[in-house]
Amino acid sequence: MQNRLLAIAFILIATTGIAGCGQAQTMPRKAARVTIDGTTHTARPAACSQAQSYRTLDIGDENGHVEAVVVLSGYRVIPQWVKIRNVDGFTGSYWQGGVGDAHAEITNSAYTITGSAYGINNSNPNKTVTTDFKITAEC
Repeated sequence: MQNRLLAIAFILIATTGIAGCGQAQTMPRKAARVTIDGTTHTARPAACSQAQSYRTLDIGDENGHVEAVVVLSGYRVIPQWVKIRNVDGFTGSYWQGGVGDAHAEITNSAYTITGSAYGINNSNPNKTVTTDFKITAEC
């Protein structure tokens, strides 16, 4: 009887150890990078969400806020819109089929969205401008 209890305890300990080895290891995501008109800012990692084939990247900190939505279609990533709020004094947007221009790609879960956005700059809020942007973030 005592040998059976000892054998059962050994099996339980061994099974627990093996199960622990199979758990996925998660790596923290890298900081996001936002470049507006040639000036790059490092921000906290993007908050990412997905509804069907639409992936949302949300990047915000004390330097401003950027939100972007892309459509995942097979191996392609198609930018739908980008909203930039008060990054280096620039506030503007890109909309697919509307204002601005953008291109997106994904490499090893890192999204890169580049293009131009239409908006205003705090230095001259009465004049609309087109500004180049680049967003790099992991999801």
